Amino acid sequence: MCFPDDLPEKIIEINLPESEKICPVTGVERRFMRWEEATKINFVPGYFQRIIIRRGVYALSPAVQENSEEAIDAPVVTAEMPAEYRVIPGAIASAGLLAYLLVAKYCDHLPFYRLQQIFRTRHQVQIDRATMCHWMKRCSELLYILYEALRLDLLSGDYLQVDETSVKLLDPDTKGKAKQSYFWVITRPGRGVLYWFGPGRGADVAKELLKGFTGKLQSDGYNVYDTLVRSIKGLIHFGCWAHVRRKFVEALESGGAAAAWYVAEIQRLYRIESQCDEATVSTDERAEVRGLESAPVLARIKARLELDHGTGRILPSSPLGKAVDYTLSRWPSLERYAEAGNGEVKIDNNPVENAIRPSAIGKKNWLFIGHPKAGQRSAIIYTIIEECRLHGVDPCAYLVDVMPRIMDHSSHHIAELLPRQWAEANQVEG
Repeated sequence: MCFPDDLPEKIIEINLPESEKICPVTGVERRFMRWEEATKINFVPGYFQRIIIRRGVYALSPAVQENSEEAIDAPVVTAEMPAEYRVIPGAIASAGLLAYLLVAKYCDHLPFYRLQQIFRTRHQVQIDRATMCHWMKRCSELLYILYEALRLDLLSGDYLQVDETSVKLLDPDTKGKAKQSYFWVITRPGRGVLYWFGPGRGADVAKELLKGFTGKLQSDGYNVYDTLVRSIKGLIHFGCWAHVRRKFVEALESGGAAAAWYVAEIQRLYRIESQCDEATVSTDERAEVRGLESAPVLARIKARLELDHGTGRILPSSPLGKAVDYTLSRWPSLERYAEAGNGEVKIDNNPVENAIRPSAIGKKNWLFIGHPKAGQRSAIIYTIIEECRLHGVDPCAYLVDVMPRIMDHSSHHIAELLPRQWAEANQVEG
């Protein structure tokens, strides 16, 4: 690492609290010896900053130590390093620089080689990619406790959406070309979102992700979820009308005019949903509206599907025929959202797809994951970044504040530092 001599500097002097200047054994005041100096590098929007931290070192005189009847464990005491400069012990990076790197990579989708170029050409600062990767590894280890608290919170509920997206894995421990791996994502709409890295797309990975969860599971038509519902007692599957609508829209665009009726009826279902705004309508009220207004529309769609499927007037191999077969084969899971008691269930899987979108954009820039362990580290960081977006939190401000606090926070109350709770606490304080 290399930093220019003319970086803006800030000097911080930290003394012992007055209560600690008195030796608890002898009752004698410690004498000031020297300043212990450490240099850290911070990043604030637009520029790097050198932080000179001077910590006061205090000691008892040798005579006092010799005359003491009790052993003195700490004849020399040094003022504590501020938490924001010891997020990674021994590292030169402050919480501000670490937070910037996390947001730049996982929110703004800048690969480390580009960040290295930006730092060198615009700031005359040299930070190796290997160093940045190491810092991100240590940050993910620090954030893991938040990640695990969120995972347990989501799995303890009774409604989840799930989806997965592919990502290339270039494992240095395995010979050959990059293989396909996946980010799996679960969300309880409005409550939280969590990424999970898996080497495959099979039922075994999904079972591990959802271990301990029972309740309402909403997904697209991927058959692994049907397998899960059959093998795990207590799971109830809900389908996604957005996927159904896409298939009928594709059929319409390919010249299947008969698909227009289906598109219009599905649009009617969505208009009913738009009337049930979550801010003003309770889940019970939404379920009642669906029973009165959505149920008749669903009945009409099902009757038309059965008619089109049974009469043979639509070619099964045509886009419309495939859309009809797809919808009819998943009908029980598609109409279930409008049944009594399911007012909290969405009409589609769009919330979890929206949560996946940042990683889909990012992988176009960084192209692949370099190691399976790096995949799960990325999942942890993506989770925290996406949680901030979900709850309207500035991820950089959040990380600068929370990362130094994790180390000293009670593990029993660690959920207080999650983005949703952090946002609520800051609103109260504001």
